[in-house]
Amino acid sequence: MTGRVGIVGVWHETNTYSARATTLADFEAFELRTGDALEAHNRGIGTVIGGFYDTPDVDLVPVFSAGAWPSGPAEPEAMARILQDVHDELRRAGPLDAVLLNLHGAMVAVGTADVEAAVVATVRDVVGDVPIGAVLDLHANPSPALVENCDVLVSYDTYPHVDMRERGREVGGLVTQLLAGRQLRTSVRKVPLLVCPLAQATESGPMRRVQQAAAARAAAADLARLCVVGGFAYSDVDRAGMSVLAVHDADSAAAADAVLDATVADIAEHAGEFAVARDDVRTAVARAIASTRRPVFLADVADNVGGGSPGDGTALLRELLAVGATGAVVTIADREVARLAERLGEGAGIDTVLGAKTDRMHGEPLRVSGRVERISDGTYRTTGYYMTGQTFSMGITAVLSIAGNTVVVTETAVPPFHAEQLSSVGVDVRAASIVVVKGALAWRGAYEDVAGEIIEVATPGVCPVDVSTLPRLSEPMSV
Repeated sequence: MTGRVGIVGVWHETNTYSARATTLADFEAFELRTGDALEAHNRGIGTVIGGFYDTPDVDLVPVFSAGAWPSGPAEPEAMARILQDVHDELRRAGPLDAVLLNLHGAMVAVGTADVEAAVVATVRDVVGDVPIGAVLDLHANPSPALVENCDVLVSYDTYPHVDMRERGREVGGLVTQLLAGRQLRTSVRKVPLLVCPLAQATESGPMRRVQQAAAARAAAADLARLCVVGGFAYSDVDRAGMSVLAVHDADSAAAADAVLDATVADIAEHAGEFAVARDDVRTAVARAIASTRRPVFLADVADNVGGGSPGDGTALLRELLAVGATGAVVTIADREVARLAERLGEGAGIDTVLGAKTDRMHGEPLRVSGRVERISDGTYRTTGYYMTGQTFSMGITAVLSIAGNTVVVTETAVPPFHAEQLSSVGVDVRAASIVVVKGALAWRGAYEDVAGEIIEVATPGVCPVDVSTLPRLSEPMSV
């Protein structure tokens, strides 16, 4: 073994416009683990930490990890507890030769605008001047303070995020090189461009072209790594926006600067291509009804659960019912209705007010009548691309039949990243006429192969297609 390497994670994508505060209970429900429990939860799994465990020739020490599904800013009590746990568990772990960090890069807490920088500062306070390598989400908003305190900082390359484990493995390898004496550094450039996730797809479009050009420049300059980070526009902080990260040898700073500057210039040249526009609800539903390519997937972009929305938007369901659509599948998070359906039982009639209970940014509550078809605990294990092998829970989940359509009501909002989310409750999307997914792009990793047509919809909500419609107090920085 070449050293004792600690594993720490603090992961949350924070939508500062969301009305749903992130509590300690949200972390407990997703991941709040130490020691052996942390290792058991991630080893062999398609997560960043799972990738850390692919690192050979080091003694990996599971220290602490906290993670929660995207939502609003973390409550100050939760943040204080997490930072204290990072500190205490690192001390309990004993001397470490390096640390591997799983971070998001767009986490915000009440009173702490740059959580990742605070986490790394806490780690440094305990471990001192040892190598630190971190992985960020492609939707990160890394600050110069964060970059300065890490030796190597790498983001996912893909959206949908299919390379989480690979990036963990990569950073593990880079930290091993640091332990062997290689002098690596990370430099950053911030680009004051706020981009809708729809324009951040890495298989095509401007993001793909910018990434390919940047990778070619980095290879020519013999840099260890170059990352184009799309950023998270739904966070009102000055570090929001696109970023470019270069991991390079200490004596290659000038070459890295040239590549960073050229990549920023390339992004600026293509900035107009990152602007997107999509059909409104009425137009999109009419297109879906008229389509002959089934099933049609309607992406409820602004109620993107994976971007921090509540998942209870009613705009598309309301329009589908208004025009008499049948055979549609719609998922809505509504704790009250899920629990009501459980009390009524399978086979019972149900008449209730559904959805839009978090705020009024995602439509109005909708009166519905129908039948309770199935009830489950909402737990499933995914074999799909996102965190492969993990188990997730939607809480009490009711499958309702409403006017010839299937409405899946979950107790807890869970992003539509896994086909098992619906198949586990007996819903076959291949038999549907229309499927509403509450997401922007990441859901495609689960369903694109069965979609006859995809229509992205400019729905109302906290993850709008037009990011300029959100009020901002902070101006994106440029470094």
